[in-house]
Amino acid sequence: MLSTLLKAVVSQRLLKSAKGDGLVLVPEVMLVDNTVAACIRKDKFSVSEIEDAIQGTHEKGSISLINSLSELYVAGKLSLDQVKAQIDEKNYETLNRTIMQLNLKRNSVRIKK
Repeated sequence: MLSTLLKAVVSQRLLKSAKGDGLVLVPEVMLVDNTVAACIRKDKFSVSEIEDAIQGTHEKGSISLINSLSELYVAGKLSLDQVKAQIDEKNYETLNRTIMQLNLKRNSVRIKK
């Protein structure tokens, strides 16, 4: 019943900026679609199942913690140490891959200009 009523979950973290001159908002958004609802309805589900479901709804507006942190790191708003402190060590590889993809996108945009 809960998953049919739930439309989205929003989480926000505030971290000190890499320069120490203020706070940086780190948003997480999970839009509930059929896949996410199915995960929630299961008696036992793993966090990785929910994370995969969030990645699957990225085009619809979901934002994973790793994507949010990666974007803020690439923008220079957070340090790599700050970013790593927010996730489990098992997710470092995904973090590194996401940062690399964002840097590639950023560089290709610069080249086109």
